[in-house]
Formats: sequence, C-alpha cells, structure tokens
Amino acid sequence: VAITNAPTSNKSLVVTGERFLFALGAGGNPRKVQWCDRENNTVWTPLTTNEAGDIELQTSGQIMLGIKTRGQTLILTDQDAHSATYQGPPYVYGFERVGSACGVISRKAAVAVDEGVFWMGKRGFHLYAGGAVQDVPSEVADYVFNGMNIAQTSKIFGVSNQQFNEIWWYYPSGSSNENDSYVAYNYAERHWTIGSLVRTAGVDSGVFRNPILFGSDGVSYDHETGLAVDGAVVFVESGPISLGNGDQVMSATKLIPDEATQGDVTATFKTKFYPNDAERTYGPYTMANPVSVRFTGRQIKMRVVGARLADWRVGIMRIDGTAGGLR
Repeated sequence: VAITNAPTSNKSLVVTGERFLFALGAGGNPRKVQWCDRENNTVWTPLTTNEAGDIELQTSGQIMLGIKTRGQTLILTDQDAHSATYQGPPYVYGFERVGSACGVISRKAAVAVDEGVFWMGKRGFHLYAGGAVQDVPSEVADYVFNGMNIAQTSKIFGVSNQQFNEIWWYYPSGSSNENDSYVAYNYAERHWTIGSLVRTAGVDSGVFRNPILFGSDGVSYDHETGLAVDGAVVFVESGPISLGNGDQVMSATKLIPDEATQGDVTATFKTKFYPNDAERTYGPYTMANPVSVRFTGRQIKMRVVGARLADWRVGIMRIDGTAGGLR
C-alpha cells in the first residue's frame, strides 16, 4: 500500500540514523532529497510544527543511493558524493558535497562498515570515512574495469564480510549478462583478491551465523562454511613480482616454506624474462624444509595449491637465489 502523502517516482530510499525516511530522486527529480517528519512517514509537507523538508542537491548527476555511516547519511550520485548531517530545526539537515568525480557505478555497489563507506566507482574504488572522499589504491582496477560488461553494470552489488574485514563486489565480466566475477578488498590488511563466482545479491552475517548470497539459479548459498566449493581446487596466486627494477635475472635453487603450510600445500612458479614473453611453469613442489627448486627469470609469480582439504594458510616463504643469466 502506498504511504499516504509520500512522494512518488522515487529512485531510492534510506532510513537515517535519526529515524527519518529519505526519498531520493523524490517525485521523479533525480537530484531531489525529500524527508518526512521524524518517525512519521505520512507527514511530508514542511511546517514549523514538524521536521519534514526537502532539498535539491547541487550536482550535475543523478542520485543513486543513500547509506548510513557514523553520525551522517551519505548520498551518492553517479558523479559525486554528499553528506547529510542532522542539525535540528529549522533546517533539520545540512548537506555538503564531500567528493567529486567519485560517482557510484550501481545502486547496490556501496557498503558501510566500521571504517567507513566503501563503493565501486566507474573506474576505481572510493572510501568515505568522514571529511572528504578518498580514492582506494587498487592493483587490480585495470583488470576489473577493462574486463567488465559495461552494459550490465546496474547489476553490480557489494557485500561486507566483516568476520574477515573484507568488502566483496560481484560484477558481470566479458559478455556475461549476470554477475560471474568478484573483486574483494581486505581493508585491514590493504590487499585485493579477484576470482570467478556467480552471485547476484547477498547479506553479511548477523541474524544468521554466516553470510548468505544468492546465485542466478535462484539458490541461496551459505558462505564461509566448509573448505571447498563443489570440489574445486583451492589456490592463491600472486601477481607478477619483478626482481630489482626488472633488469636482473635470478636463478632460484631452494624454497624455504612457512612452517605452518608444510604438508598442506604445493607451490608452482611461473616465470618470464620479459613482460610479453611466454610464461614458463615450474612445479608443483611438495613442501619440505627446504625444497629443492630450479627456475630462472626476471619476473616471477607463485601459485600455492591446497594439497589436502584443510584450513591452510600461507606465511612468508623465502627463495634462495643467485644472480643468473639466460643460459
């Protein structure tokens, strides 16, 4: 049932921390924010006897979403970001632009955690933790945005996994019409992860013990339970590691593993002499103390694969190497 007196043709809704209902894009105006009286969603006309109100944001973009953060409500357009702070009568809310050229890519691509609000933009990732919007450095941004199906970006959504201090974004890659890939950011350790997984919506743990996400097949999946997905091989692979400034060739002879991974994983190395050179693969090597290896290159990637179904981790591995040549 439609709420009495409420504006129509809204683009999004959010309930503020002060318990006001914000209608975003109110009445079909893509830049208008309109709010009802406190805890009274049938009173929308501003009077001296209530706290209802409205404002048209000074932006060239259209409002995409609103999300609660500490002491404020953040409103994201497809161009910039605005904060709404409760001030009390007569103005009720004060609005301030807190970031430009940081528009959100979809209406579900922002996630609020204790550290602030993270969201995926059109060519990068952003954070609002009070003050001004910050760009989040990402080594995988080119990979994600260059491989994305731009025609289906409205389906992108973000979800937190606060148990592991992570934000996950699911997006459609290549010619896929559904989300089939993900990029995840660990905001405590400042590292990124990429991969393939079909998910269209989800919610973090809270009412339920584990995060619950939904696939395009209409099935709900209980995440962070068990150690593998449908028998898939569990692995982690580094990005390319250049030796020195990329002008040195190294010959590796030994690998000294982290003691906690011994017996749980195998290691494979992929090397190149030049960025566009053919990749050479060495291994897999079973962990010992130490492991005898033999490979040469200017650029190295390491893949660690689970040797058994266990909750394994990889610590700091060390390579015993010497300066080498092409022969």
